[in-house]
Order: sequence, then C-alpha cells, then structure tokens
Amino acid sequence: MKISQMLIEYASDYIGMASTIEQKQSHLNAACSAWNISILPKHQRRNALNEYIKSYKRYNPNQNDVSHVKHDMELLIKRKLKMFPEIKKPIVNAEIREKDGKYSIFAASIRNE
Repeated sequence: MKISQMLIEYASDYIGMASTIEQKQSHLNAACSAWNISILPKHQRRNALNEYIKSYKRYNPNQNDVSHVKHDMELLIKRKLKMFPEIKKPIVNAEIREKDGKYSIFAASIRNE
C-alpha cells in the first residue's frame, strides 16, 4: 500500500474537519508530524511531541490555548500505531490537491526498511 493511501486511511477524518484547502494542508502537515513522531522509539515520543508543540506556538503566536493541538496529535499518534504499527517509514513531504471538487493526497517517504 502506498504511503499516501495509508495517510488517507489514518487521517482523513482529521483532514476533513478543515474547510479550506489551506486548512486541509495544515491538518495534513500535522498528521504527517504525528506519523513521524509515532515511528520514533517509545521513550522519545513525548519529547518529540513537546518540541512540536513549542514549534506550533512559535508559528502561531496568537494561539494561547494549544491543548487541543496536543490532544489531536496524541490521538493521531495512537491511531497510526494501532493501524500501521509495522510501518516505520518517515514521511518527508505530503500535499493535498483539489481537482473538480475532489481532493487527492500525494506523499513521499524514505525507505528505511
């Protein structure tokens, strides 16, 4: 199965919560970050998630409460681990495109297996 198909299966509900293409891309980016955190050794995930939240705050200074972001990321990490525990490929790029009212996801990963 292609990594883009796995992303759709694992994160389509989350991506679908966004209304604009820009918001959908932002949700896709978050889903990819959660995916990449999930493939880290278990003892490194908490620190990686905290670093992600710090970065999110830096790029979104008007967001005072980021607890929802952390919550969403934790859910995405758990979901990836449940759905695709054996897949350890990091996602290096992902893009959502719209054509004729339909969305497609294109993704690239690194083969490390």
